[in-house]
Amino acid sequence: GLRELDAVVGGGYLLGSIVVVESSVFGSFGSDLARYFAAEGLANEHVVYTDASVVASLPLELSTAQKQLKAALVVAQTSAAAPPLTIAWQYEKYAAETLPHNVKVTDNRFCHSFDLSKPMVDAMKRTCHVLLDSSSTLAYRSIFATMQQALEHSDDVVRFVLTDVGAPWISGDMTSEHQSQLLIFVRAVRGLLARHRRRAICMLTVPAFTLPTPLVRSIRHLADYVFELSSFAGQSDHLPSELADFGGLLFVHKVAHLHAITGHALDNVKLGVKRDRRKLKLEPLHLPPEGSRSQKPDKTQQPNDMSF
Repeated sequence: GLRELDAVVGGGYLLGSIVVVESSVFGSFGSDLARYFAAEGLANEHVVYTDASVVASLPLELSTAQKQLKAALVVAQTSAAAPPLTIAWQYEKYAAETLPHNVKVTDNRFCHSFDLSKPMVDAMKRTCHVLLDSSSTLAYRSIFATMQQALEHSDDVVRFVLTDVGAPWISGDMTSEHQSQLLIFVRAVRGLLARHRRRAICMLTVPAFTLPTPLVRSIRHLADYVFELSSFAGQSDHLPSELADFGGLLFVHKVAHLHAITGHALDNVKLGVKRDRRKLKLEPLHLPPEGSRSQKPDKTQQPNDMSF
């Protein structure tokens, strides 16, 4: 759903992979990435299974309105340019009936554009299903059973999007038993995706700041893509000048290398995050010119070369 992120990982995520997004303490960057990922799947007519909160906040796909406007303009221009029939005037009604069906606006986009401030139209949600109700507890066995049934009853590409996996405000305290169940669930999902590696992919947003460090490392080891998000909320006074325009950072910790010795060579492992009302932007960081970080030495304080 984000062109900048697709370019970083080499053209998009590989099918059969697990994408882990470690959300930040402040801000909605993690949920925004999940919304983009789910909305991009619906725009490509994929089957999407996600949380009820994500379904309710899916962004508007902008090319839908653009296609309708272009089709209306083409119809208006064609009807205005066509001269009226004077002899065989009775055929005009047949031409008017067939004209809208002949007008087609093709859309061969690799990555669509979305507006986070507006909801997605209901017509695009016909292949979207609720995998987990936001008001229920996180039952890993029932979720995995639903994922199995979804892959068995569908031949299309299926995208699974789970947000706030392991969050204490959803599933309670992170006990040792809960940690074990969470790792078993991630391993089971990895095996399920390997079995259906040509038509399934899963994204998990994890509040890593609430989980023990060994557990976060284990989840990173099991994942194929790992992204960490950090927010600058409340730190604007302590930021350097080159980061003043950003709202946070995105760190690329891991990129998939399925069926290959090495993964995609990354040009940038750290990107700046900009979030406005309508969209989320990722931009590479640029260092300032040399010498601009530190102030130049004051000549008045330097000793005179002619003094003894």
